[in-house]
Amino acid sequence: MENRHFHYEILRQIGQGQFSKVFCAINRQTGQLVALKELNCQNFSTKLFLRELNFLVSLHHPNIVTFQGLEYISNNRYLVMDYCEGGTLRDLIEYQVSISTLDILKFINDILLGLEYAHSREVVHCDLKPENVLLEPQGNSWIARISDFGIARLLQEAGVSIVGLGATGSPAYMAPERFYGRYSVASDLYAVGIILYELLLGTRPFDGVPGDLIKAHLNQTITIPDSVPFILHSTIIKALQKLPQRRFTSAAEMRKSIQLAREILFHL
Repeated sequence: MENRHFHYEILRQIGQGQFSKVFCAINRQTGQLVALKELNCQNFSTKLFLRELNFLVSLHHPNIVTFQGLEYISNNRYLVMDYCEGGTLRDLIEYQVSISTLDILKFINDILLGLEYAHSREVVHCDLKPENVLLEPQGNSWIARISDFGIARLLQEAGVSIVGLGATGSPAYMAPERFYGRYSVASDLYAVGIILYELLLGTRPFDGVPGDLIKAHLNQTITIPDSVPFILHSTIIKALQKLPQRRFTSAAEMRKSIQLAREILFHL
């Protein structure tokens, strides 16, 4: 991948999905570590790709992974993004890292702060899941940052189905209306509810192959074990309402519910 016009030296691959590979790279001039996301060109027309990226580079918030620009080499296109050395929420779940309820609520609060900012700019994520929440050291703690804004919407507009992803992928976190090709702020908040449930219990409320997941999201009522603090039951239930209009009206409203739970549980 040597090319004198390519500004980055790729160090290693750090992730791979159905539509992209992610590499850790270093800027040859500044020495800055970045993440390079190599997108499958067959799924993204150049016009669609550039239109969306022009919009997404305007998102600057501590809880959102910043898109720094685009790089081209041969026939490959790379998104240049902030590198977050803490991995993803998916890593914490898969490696069964013990996370306190306080830290879980802190991560959810971070995610909602990022969404609150993006939604105020009329940007809906459409594919929020633990794989798209990166962790970065901050003092003695970690800050959660959302990545891949707009990628799912790009795929949808390009006519690529995202329902066929694996059981740990998008369908597990998709709000009912997403299966009809619709999305809104409430769709992102539904995904946050699934993530909160999974972080607390180590499993999702609905599981199985994509067909089973679709039926469950559309029809199945969730059950919340007694091991989940009671103060959080109402937050999860409201976030996971089948009808968008019955969920939280905004990320700010859901964040107030999370903050109240933190105050009651930990007297913060």
